[in-house]
Parts: sequence; structure tokens; C-alpha cells
Amino acid sequence: LGSTVTASCTIQSNRCSGLDGEEIQITWRLDSESMSGSQHKSVEGAEVSNLTISHFNRTRAKLWCYVVWNGTPQRIGMAEIHAGYPPSKPENLTCMMNLSKNTLTCRWDPGLDGHLPARVTLKSQCEVSQEAIPDCIPQGGQNYCTIPRRSLQLYQKMDIWVSVQNALGTAESEHLCIDPMDVAKLDPPVLKSIQSVPFQTDCVSVAWEVAPTSSHIEQQCELRYRTHEDPGWTLTHHCGFLFGTDYRFQMRCRRVTAMGYWSEWSPGWNFITHEKGSDWLRLRDPGPSHRNERNGRILGYWVSLNPRRRNVELTAVCNTTERQCRFSVLAGVRRVYLAAYNSAGESAATEVLFLEKKGQPLARIHTSPCDEHSLWVHWEAPRAAATGYILEWRQISLPGPASRNGSWQVERNRSATKALIQGRTLRGRLWAAAWGVGGQQRWVSGLSPLQFTGPRSVHSTRNLGGWTPARRGWQHSAGPGLWGAAWVVSSDSPCF
Repeated sequence: LGSTVTASCTIQSNRCSGLDGEEIQITWRLDSESMSGSQHKSVEGAEVSNLTISHFNRTRAKLWCYVVWNGTPQRIGMAEIHAGYPPSKPENLTCMMNLSKNTLTCRWDPGLDGHLPARVTLKSQCEVSQEAIPDCIPQGGQNYCTIPRRSLQLYQKMDIWVSVQNALGTAESEHLCIDPMDVAKLDPPVLKSIQSVPFQTDCVSVAWEVAPTSSHIEQQCELRYRTHEDPGWTLTHHCGFLFGTDYRFQMRCRRVTAMGYWSEWSPGWNFITHEKGSDWLRLRDPGPSHRNERNGRILGYWVSLNPRRRNVELTAVCNTTERQCRFSVLAGVRRVYLAAYNSAGESAATEVLFLEKKGQPLARIHTSPCDEHSLWVHWEAPRAAATGYILEWRQISLPGPASRNGSWQVERNRSATKALIQGRTLRGRLWAAAWGVGGQQRWVSGLSPLQFTGPRSVHSTRNLGGWTPARRGWQHSAGPGLWGAAWVVSSDSPCF
């Protein structure tokens, strides 16, 4: 491509009937494009036209020679032009042995297109035997070729390379010297059984069978697993499985060589590890319930006034499957005990102390609406440093005292002065309060009055109904330091 093309067209009028004594005019066309050439008479009396095309930039074209006869160009001859480059060197030659079919398939990157017809050949030669091995010719357009078993020399080195030849030259890839068995891809193994090894341990025993086609080959294998909730797989070589957890296992194997290919992963095998009595429990803030803990699926929790001891009756005040519960105790009770249990037993009890509430209330607690199911709670930061804040709210029905059922959440940002509370219960009348938390779990303020303010703007076409203080002022609750108000929230008012 880009070279100069020259062409010549010769007309001998004495051999063409009807042209004797006529003036001959020769013209050219490259495909459908008219071209101008020079014309002269040779010493033998023939008419000769020469054409030069500089910087020919078409990979393929047809050049026509015409003679004008009776005012009409007539085709006399045609030449087809092919242009391109010498072949590129093939790169990244790799081979893989298929043990099921006993064939060796090699692949490569062909490089840049030479735009010319080329002959591609996968060549091979055995280092030991001098017997010629037939070339492997890939089908048109394919960058791989498969050598059959009869042409392979197993357990000895073979020299393999790719040769490409066109009208402008020849190129060869780097040579690959391999034993076909070193690049074998094994068929996947089959898991036969999975079972827990001695009780109360975190190990499992896995049995499998290698594929029949590779039973004579020394192999190394990998086992991976994941739970239904895990986004990805984990490779394992040791113990450390969770109790009472549903796992899915898969295995793959390869020959013990540096170049061996991994087999595909085996079909999955589901297995649920045995459960173990919980041996620990830690308290944390309410959040999404994680029913699968490290020792198995937690069935529930109990709260009692005393830890479980031999020959001592357990005084349970709460037995629930939730992550919170409410109960009443006598005056003077300063602690309870919390434990989790599953089908295999229960955890050791965790002591929960009732902390004393101290300090001044937070100043200027007020609210602003977010949407139909959420509300902003605002407050002024206390003078004493706080490590976080606790927000609690209770739903009530009119008329009557505040409901005992409530909700709470933690705001861990020590510099926060507002928090968003959400839930479908945020309708009608609400009691709410906020505390600052400082030091080692010590309350630094008590309950504060809650003031409701109107929205800054209304974006709903529905009747808002207004913001109405209860009894035209604040309504005192049955509990000390709690105040309430009634409100209506626009369903599409923005958060601010």
C-alpha cells in the first residue's frame, strides 16, 4: 500500500477488424474512476498507452483498458490489483491439551491485517524423533488449530510455532517448546461427600473423585465456598467455618506443573454445618437483624434477673426473637442478664447494667418534616463534650397516656446537631426525646421538651391540614420531661 503502480495497454490495429486505417484512442478506468495515460505508436506500428498511479491506497481494485470505437469506449483488457503489507509476526502462542479428546489446541494473535491472501500454518517438530509431523492448517479466519492425537508426542518436548506467508514475505511466531501433558486441562472433579468432623469444631471433611480421564495424573486441587449471602467465593485450605451455616462448595484441579491449566469448577455441593451452643454475645445498637451468627442460626434471646446456674431457677423477664424487648422490674434492680440460644444450646449470659442518667437536658430540641414517614430532630450541642446521641420516640393514640412501645436509634457523630428518624409509625401524635452519650456509656443529659415547628414550604397539592399544637399549647405527658404535639406531614415535602 502506498507504492506506485504502472500499467501498459497495447493495441495492434491489424489484428482488430474494423480498426484498420482508423485513429485509435485508448482510455483507462480504475474501478469506476477515469484515468489519463500517455499514448504513442511503437516501432511495430502498434498503439501503446502507459499509465502511472502514484501512492496507490486501495487494497483491491480493477484496472480497465478501453478503445474508443464509433464514439463508444469498448473494454479491451482488465487487470486486478491487490495491495497490502508483508505479514505481521504472530504473537502470544499458547497451547492446551484436552484429555477427553486427546488433542492439542494452539491459539495465537495474528497481528495486523496484511490485506493480502496469506497461508497460515501451525508447524511442530519433535525434539527426539526426526519423523516429520504434518502441518496443521486452520480454517479460514480462525486463529487456532487442533493437532490430533496421532500427530502428538506425549511426555516429550515438541517445538511448535506459527508461520504466515503472503505475496510480500513470510513471518514466524516465537517457538513454543512444551510437553503436551504439561499444558493439559483436566476435567473437573466430582464432590462425593461433605461432613462435619468431630463435634464442636469448625472444620469439615470433603471427599471427591478426580475425573476418569486424569486418574493417572498427580494433581493439586482447590476448594472454594460461599454462603447464600456472600457476593463472592472464598478459597480455603484450613478450618474456620461458621456453625449452622448453609455453604455451597466447589472444587477444581490441575496437574502438578507450573504450566498446568485449572479444570473448570465442579458442580456445586450444598452443606449445612452443625450448630454449636453460642459461646459469646456482644451488645450492639439495633440494626438489621443478622440471624446467622458464628455458632449457627440464633432462635431467640432471653433476659433474666439472674444468670443461669445449677439448681437455681431462671427468672426470665423477656424471651423474644427480636433484637429488643421491654419489661418492668422492681425498684432497686440495677442489672439483668442477656443470652442468645439456638438448637444446640445457649450462650454465656452477658451482664447489662442500668446506667444512671445525669447532666443537663439538651437545649432547644425541635423538629422539621422530611416526608410522610420521616422526621428531622434538631438540638443544640451540649457544653460538655459528647461521644454521640440517643434518640427515642413513642407513638400514642388519642386520648390516653403515652404508649410503652417506642423506638430508638444512635447518632454516633459527636458533632451532629440533627438526626433523621424514619418509620411507618411516624404519624399522628408522637413523644420524643434525645440524650447525649459521653465517657464510658454515661448519660450526660436527661429528657428534654420537644417542640414542633411548621414546614418551611409546602410542595403537595393535597390539603396539608395545618400544624396544630395540642390543646393550643404544649401537652404534658404522664412521664417527667416528655412533651408532645400533633402534626400532619405532606407526603411529598422535601427533606431539609
